[in-house]
Amino acid sequence: MTGLLFGSLSGCRFCRFRTGFAICVLFLLPVFADQLLAQGLDNVGFSTGRSVLGTIATQSAGHSPGSMEELSARKKALETRTGLSFGFDNQIQYLGSHSAKTPSDAAANAFRFYGTWTAVGRDTLDEGALVFKFENRSALGSRISPQALGPSLGYAGLFSSTFSDAGWVLTNFYWRQRFAGGRGSFVVGQVDVTDYVNVDGLANPWTAFTNLEFQQQSTFPAPNQGLGAALRWRIGENWVILGGFANANSDPSDPVRSAQDLFETGETFKHFAIGWTPEWGERFDRLLQLTVWQVDERTAAGVPEGHGISFAASGRSGPWHRTFRVGFADGGGTALDRSISFATAYEARGGKDFAGLGLNWGRAPRSSLNQYALEAFYRYGLNDFFQITPQVQYVANPIGDPSSDGIMVFGVRLRAVF
Repeated sequence: MTGLLFGSLSGCRFCRFRTGFAICVLFLLPVFADQLLAQGLDNVGFSTGRSVLGTIATQSAGHSPGSMEELSARKKALETRTGLSFGFDNQIQYLGSHSAKTPSDAAANAFRFYGTWTAVGRDTLDEGALVFKFENRSALGSRISPQALGPSLGYAGLFSSTFSDAGWVLTNFYWRQRFAGGRGSFVVGQVDVTDYVNVDGLANPWTAFTNLEFQQQSTFPAPNQGLGAALRWRIGENWVILGGFANANSDPSDPVRSAQDLFETGETFKHFAIGWTPEWGERFDRLLQLTVWQVDERTAAGVPEGHGISFAASGRSGPWHRTFRVGFADGGGTALDRSISFATAYEARGGKDFAGLGLNWGRAPRSSLNQYALEAFYRYGLNDFFQITPQVQYVANPIGDPSSDGIMVFGVRLRAVF
């Protein structure tokens, strides 16, 4: 099957990307031809689906009458009175493989407390807000974390991008300001660039795919959460540009020391993106975006300078979501230097459930192996605040273990949200 899907990509570099873009057009054309309804999530000013504001908005929309009604009413009253909105959730992920290597399984817990305090211009298009998020990400028992499992089994990538063993971390603590009637906005402080750079409609590791290739790709060396800033500007009704920087050596477990290191070394990750949507109200569901990035040499870590480019396309037709990604990297310590991904997902039971399938092809620096990855999941909503997501992942030709034909991984993710 992988030969049929990816066989045409094994030739010259130009042929691979010509084929990839042709498949992209065929894959997304039916979506962009439809006249879609707006999703209802306002993505003005860095408020993507995986951001704090996007997470809170999705939670509020998902609570039916009578479900945790008292807690929801108190939170709403607090927001009306003070401008403070908040939420918290807890996730557990377990991954197990058939590999003879040890460790062959992994498990971790992730607890998150997050919120926004709109202190300036509340209920206007030029509001200013403090955004915060505290997390604890810890491996369970004597197992390694799911984030570490892929590299330990020879996979040039991550089976799980967020379930790590980092302990307590400060992942968001920044000021978000909108201006010019909402046409412009900026963030400055402790940021997570993966919340707003190179994202698409399925790039949420807590509710959709957990494999990095279907969120950012291993060709995009986004740093850990740390000190940074970004500016977004809307051009007309269809175009948007976004540019910014972040600490290339971020450590969210020690944000103060990390910020001091930035001023001492000056080593940063820079990004600039331009995006187009056929209709601004649907920009998160239907978006074409091109992102270029550059990262300085990280002297202490021994990682060379790097630069690259990423293209991402999102499309939605009713309950169907589709995404396409292409990434290139030259240096920067990336696990892959070229990658192509397709993903599709379907909202079942009126949006209570979510099923997804993703396919990826990748090539590592100084390697001739074609690595293929697959992830499939089904997120089942037991009620408004608890989800269970069984998943399967498979890697053919793992670059880090040429003696292995493939790696099969089965897993489950549990999520409780309040």
